[in-house]
Amino acid sequence: MSEATIIHGRRAGQFLSDRTEIARAFRVFRDHCLVVKLQIGTADADFSASILEVTATQFVLEDIRPRTSLPLLRAGTPFSLAARLDGIYGRADELRVVEIGEDRGVPYFVVPLPAQMLYHQRRRAPRFRLPLEGDAARITLHRAERALEGALVDISSGGCRAVFDVVNDPKLAPNEVVARCDINIPNLLVLDVATTIRYHSLSKQTGQLTCGLEFASMALPHRRRLERFIAKLARLSAPA
Repeated sequence: MSEATIIHGRRAGQFLSDRTEIARAFRVFRDHCLVVKLQIGTADADFSASILEVTATQFVLEDIRPRTSLPLLRAGTPFSLAARLDGIYGRADELRVVEIGEDRGVPYFVVPLPAQMLYHQRRRAPRFRLPLEGDAARITLHRAERALEGALVDISSGGCRAVFDVVNDPKLAPNEVVARCDINIPNLLVLDVATTIRYHSLSKQTGQLTCGLEFASMALPHRRRLERFIAKLARLSAPA
């Protein structure tokens, strides 16, 4: 996997009040593996956490530090969340934990997305290009009509780009949600994830279909597996 290369993108941010945009902003925090800062109630202390997962209505916090904050969160104490990195800044207030879970002994906290948040300078997650030769990185989209099998071009914490060889136009719908997408990079990464097809392009000359996919949801163990894989690619792509 030493052939992986990194691609960066950027677009401007804004003050957010639309729930879909807020969810995307929280995915930026997640995809950059940011350590977010928490201000819990009137506690005179600095707390931090990581965002593990984001859905259309809520997000999941884990790795809360120091652990003295856990009783406050469990009690439903309102808190603020802020994150900053390379010109990115986001802040949301009046957040509350509504569900507490545990995965392999590690607690996590489910929090509804805020009604509004301050957010500046959105930056997309780094994408890592993957080698296409052989069966190095395979993907299967399980659609109702038929499965599409292809190769991964690049991947990030938030999604991926893939190419499929097709005989007939599969008639993909704009923003089509695929409930099951299998990703298999032998000996490195196996994922089962729901995806949204954000764009697609079919070349009639080559019969090659290119798709940009956004990861819509995945089980927490799969999310941890993906984040570890992305962190490994980041280390391999970093200059010596």
